[in-house]
Amino acid sequence: MEHVIIAGAGQAGAGAALKLRELGFAGRITLLGAETVPPYERPELSKGYAQGTVPFEKLVVLTPVAARAADIDLRLGTCVDGLDRDAQTLRAGDETLSYTHLVLATGGRARRLTPPEGWRAPLLSIRDVSDADALATELTRASAGRRRAVILGGGWLGLEAAATCRAAGFEVHVAETAERLCARVAPRWLSGRLAAMHGDAGVGLRLGTRPFLEGARGVRLGTDLVEADLVIAAIGMQANDEVARTAGLDCDDGVLVDAQGRTADPSVFAIGDCARYRHRGNMRRESWQNANQSAAAVAHLILGQEPPVDEPDWFWSTQFGHTIQMLGACDDAFAQVEREEPSGGGVTRFFLDQGCLRGVIAIDAKRTLGMARRFVASGAAMEAADLANPGTALKDCITRPAA
Repeated sequence: MEHVIIAGAGQAGAGAALKLRELGFAGRITLLGAETVPPYERPELSKGYAQGTVPFEKLVVLTPVAARAADIDLRLGTCVDGLDRDAQTLRAGDETLSYTHLVLATGGRARRLTPPEGWRAPLLSIRDVSDADALATELTRASAGRRRAVILGGGWLGLEAAATCRAAGFEVHVAETAERLCARVAPRWLSGRLAAMHGDAGVGLRLGTRPFLEGARGVRLGTDLVEADLVIAAIGMQANDEVARTAGLDCDDGVLVDAQGRTADPSVFAIGDCARYRHRGNMRRESWQNANQSAAAVAHLILGQEPPVDEPDWFWSTQFGHTIQMLGACDDAFAQVEREEPSGGGVTRFFLDQGCLRGVIAIDAKRTLGMARRFVASGAAMEAADLANPGTALKDCITRPAA
């Protein structure tokens, strides 16, 4: 009997197991998770979950009851210790398991800082539910007096954490080594909008500044020393690729795969945050959308079916009551057209390459972004002047369909 082992019981791993059953896979499925809680989604950890407005049950994507109903052998609190590709076996604790297909969905871990000797302020990262629980505890203490939080990192996670701390009543400072916010993934226009959004909310921004921890509570920001009651390190993720690397698979802070998640071993795949895509310049795609898409693609491959067409990258964030969404390629080098939505409906920025729509950023304009999805996917040619006019429907902006 075919046996698919999925190493990693996060959103991607659980998604792959469920998709296999949905597509009719009749073999064994074993889902191994290092955490002791059932598979869950991560985006709300730094927001609604830490704030106490979204219960953990709302984040769970596969309960033990649902796993049993789908005949998925869900094993929590189980670490993968080794992989023998020649024998097609995986070692988990005291047990050796044989597989016909192995899906690596091992995710990653937060990069954490080692505080100096004598450090006393809470120093947190946000990656899993235990991290979010620690943040939730600190948020409840903000009302006890004047509290100051320093966020190290001005990427998406750092900005979401800053918004959460500010909403709880903290004085907040964000330190980012780059000259602008979210510089790795966002164009300059969005970086500026984010800076204005946080500035309007009273967040202090220190850009182009490399912070250092000093003494018991100090954070050195350039020539200033800020005394912190809470420090959050939002400085990126390190992929959990040790098992793959030790087994001889190509890795580079993540398992190297093709567009559908195949490794060089035809029996082994990698999905979710632990995968690096060769066709994208060895880039990781760390998003809720990629967890689902990569899981579906590998499930189809295991069943010998054609994977779904890859959709344009889509990412969203909520900060200070605003919803920010990015779709497709939003490159500074592209021509850009801005549309102010009517009646305070937000703003949309369109990105055109030689007249073809390649990307969209929408701030508080969910409806426009939703309508733009198929046009970004097809790369339809569109008229810039029409795109700028909120009275013109997007379908009427097309000058010619994509070839």
